[in-house]
Amino acid sequence: MTNLESIARKITGILFAQQSLASAGFIAASTLNSIVGKELSQHATWAGVPTAVYLLAGAFAAFMWGYVYDAIDRRNGLTTGLSLGVVGSGVAFYAIAIHSFPIFLGGMVLMGVANAAVQLGRFAAAEVNRPEHRGRAISNVVIGGTVGSVVGPFVAGPAGNIIGSWGIDELAGAYLVSLVLFAIAAVVVFIGLRPDPREIAKQVAEKFPETGPLAGGAKYVPDL
Repeated sequence: MTNLESIARKITGILFAQQSLASAGFIAASTLNSIVGKELSQHATWAGVPTAVYLLAGAFAAFMWGYVYDAIDRRNGLTTGLSLGVVGSGVAFYAIAIHSFPIFLGGMVLMGVANAAVQLGRFAAAEVNRPEHRGRAISNVVIGGTVGSVVGPFVAGPAGNIIGSWGIDELAGAYLVSLVLFAIAAVVVFIGLRPDPREIAKQVAEKFPETGPLAGGAKYVPDL
């Protein structure tokens, strides 16, 4: 298991990096969603709508991503999710620039779908590790979200100042930050997440038959 353990550590490290980057992107945007909702809709009572749309989109997309990860493997699935985050952030940025509330909600839908992919991706760290190490592997990836929650708000302010100097609403700065962070995370995953966790999971399942669902045709719901 020495080689498998080395690969598992590498995969967990890559997932930690992408979780940190993606989380920073989501947090940077989410800190302003309500403010943007109020500004674009011109109604204070609509301030929570963008966040509601974002969360609902993520909730409904989570089930879909299970099938996607099985169909096109973990690396391509996670890269696709992060790419949707890039598009969603770009749509949100454009919506703020032209002051369009409906378009902004469209961006929130895409970002919510992307977030579901990122959250499900953390379980790839579980399936490549031996059973007794899976809880720790997931927690290590989740720590990346903590890093992102600190970095995201920290960079949103300066980005807003830069965007403001371009003659664009400062609120758009956070979404530009999200776009850049998602793009970097997608590149990290596409290049670094090799071999694909699904292939390693099959080898781990052969070594540990009690984790049989990982080796079979079941959908991507690792047994922790």
